[in-house]
Amino acid sequence: MELSANEITTLFLKAARGGSVPLGYCEDLAEAAQFMNLDVLTRCPILDSAAMNVPVALDLVLAGRGPRTVVAEHAVIQAYVTAYETRLAKTLHWQVTETGAAFERFHHALPASHAPLGRRRMPEELLKHLESLAAKILVPETESSRAGGAGAGLTDND
Repeated sequence: MELSANEITTLFLKAARGGSVPLGYCEDLAEAAQFMNLDVLTRCPILDSAAMNVPVALDLVLAGRGPRTVVAEHAVIQAYVTAYETRLAKTLHWQVTETGAAFERFHHALPASHAPLGRRRMPEELLKHLESLAAKILVPETESSRAGGAGAGLTDND
């Protein structure tokens, strides 16, 4: 199925929250999803811990506590590196390894220009998986959930 860039970003954010990933890492994954080649993913970055391990390693290298090695799919690593380079306006020196990557250091040199991938196709299996994780952040539609504050209530009339 083809989705807009905004739909992809939002779906990854919600799926990560549904997968019990802390909010800051969810936001990092959503940002990286803008640059992620979805057709080559074989594992979910949320369930294989890449959604936390890759940004932690990048943050440690940024803080001068590198080099750091991560185990993750190349498409996920490349997306995070691109997102970080774009946000920080720095270039990361890193090497691909057999199981992931070795992050060495950030340079103050401007990175190559990276454009988000925009509207693209998402494999049906990945879409269903992410939607099932995202559904975990929803509460059941019951009177008790409404009484507890779920939903718009009676004051939302726009």
